[in-house]
Amino acid sequence: MRSKLTFNIFLIIAAISLLINVGSYGVIESSDARYAEIGRAMHASGDFMHPNLLDVHHYHKPPFTYQITALGYKIFGTNAFGARFFLQLAILLQLVLVYRLSFLLFDNKKTALWSAIIYFSFPLVLVSSRNLTTDAFLATFALLSIYSWVRYRKSGVIKWLYAFTISLALGFLTKGPVIFIVPVIFILFYNRTEKAKHRFSFHHIAAWTFFLVIAASWFVYLGYHNPAFLDYFLGKQTADRFSKNAFGRTEPFWYFLAFAPLVGLPWFLAAVYLVKEQKQLFKTKTIHFALFMAFVIPLVFFSISSSKRILYILPLYSMLAVLIADLFSKITVEKTKIINGIVLGFYGLLLLAFMVAPFVDTGMNIPYYLAIASCLVAIFIFLLYTSLKDEVKFKPIIASFVVTTFLLISATTILAKNELKVNASKPVTDFLIEEDLASRDILVYNTRKPSIAFGLNKSIISLYDGHHSLNRETQFETDAAWKKHLLNLKDAEGFEKLEQLVAKPTVLLLYKKQLPEKLNWLAEKYAHKKVMGKWVVYY
Repeated sequence: MRSKLTFNIFLIIAAISLLINVGSYGVIESSDARYAEIGRAMHASGDFMHPNLLDVHHYHKPPFTYQITALGYKIFGTNAFGARFFLQLAILLQLVLVYRLSFLLFDNKKTALWSAIIYFSFPLVLVSSRNLTTDAFLATFALLSIYSWVRYRKSGVIKWLYAFTISLALGFLTKGPVIFIVPVIFILFYNRTEKAKHRFSFHHIAAWTFFLVIAASWFVYLGYHNPAFLDYFLGKQTADRFSKNAFGRTEPFWYFLAFAPLVGLPWFLAAVYLVKEQKQLFKTKTIHFALFMAFVIPLVFFSISSSKRILYILPLYSMLAVLIADLFSKITVEKTKIINGIVLGFYGLLLLAFMVAPFVDTGMNIPYYLAIASCLVAIFIFLLYTSLKDEVKFKPIIASFVVTTFLLISATTILAKNELKVNASKPVTDFLIEEDLASRDILVYNTRKPSIAFGLNKSIISLYDGHHSLNRETQFETDAAWKKHLLNLKDAEGFEKLEQLVAKPTVLLLYKKQLPEKLNWLAEKYAHKKVMGKWVVYY
């Protein structure tokens, strides 16, 4: 009961730190803004099957993330909080699942609590809570499928087999086949440690039938209306992402090998030491080996893949957290000093950086009260370390939780005070609304900026003049309506339409660039000019 109460308190504090001020800053280019805007367009149109980005259909991902974001707008309104609300619930659900999975595997509530706290403290998890993408939802369904499979394998209760396949299906509707990577690898090794309670039966067929019906539903629906869609998704959106630089996201092979430790600090360093000290636990038919392989093999897979983004490896870190917590519970008190040194050293440097940052010209607006708050956190941790004399192993765990909570709230505050410097355009759209300019046609020159459309809650007009971000995939458009919102300045028709547009009051936005000489006449159409960070507003 005491352990359960402690976990509930942890979960409540985590929920508060995740939700507080999460809507205090605008959506950030590019992924956060892109998903938020597609969800906004879905909510505004009522079309939940055809994702739309800046008035061009956008079939890069299945629709679940957009749909649940649209639900957030229905509940909270079209704003940043509505966009990110279900993202926070996904993180909280992950914490619950990490706790329960750890308890299932090791039958120790303290280890389960440590697993959840360690997972929450990973910087990558915090980043995923502040960046609206498919990855946090995918990680949730991957973790839910693993938990359901372990429950089924241990208990033999059939409902968990159905929960397993339905979880995979929802993950498939979130990001496609990538949902299988971590669960399948874990299960392949875990099954060697836990014998099956049932032979192959009708329920297995029924459960996988549920998977096929749910997972294929959106693809079959679109493929029925346009057979070319299936080839597009299976080819360019799946195979080409792995084998080719289809979306300009190629990084070197060592990208994840270098950054995986950084986004797992400080516990990633502790994991290296713990694995080294207890390598005897990693026999091939052990849970420890299954967890280890579920981290290492996907990491190699994503390293080989052509398309790389740091959040792609988020599902791996739940496996790492559970592994670290159990290894940590097994080491001697004497060796705990090494872990304390790693954790305290990292967090000490982090808090010192917050103490110093407001007094250093970093180009960012960092409030002085964060320096005071970081000092208080350091004092609080010092007092905890001196008072918890008998709970030696709990010290680095509670330090992680305290600093993580401080870091999450502080990072949100910094983002809110530096919107223009972190690629959030809310100050620009707020200016347009305050000046009663939002009702005009909004022209954005030679760059794709969904944050502008989101902030104004309306369609905008993008002026294409060669920038790759505006090379849109229009093969699935059924009419020419999209051409009203994407003018090609490389041809005469686009120029003519632009001249017609600026004959009436409009607003022109430039981001990090000047108009070329051929368009100098365009700036002369406007009486006012306002510079806002990297933005220039003509009106």
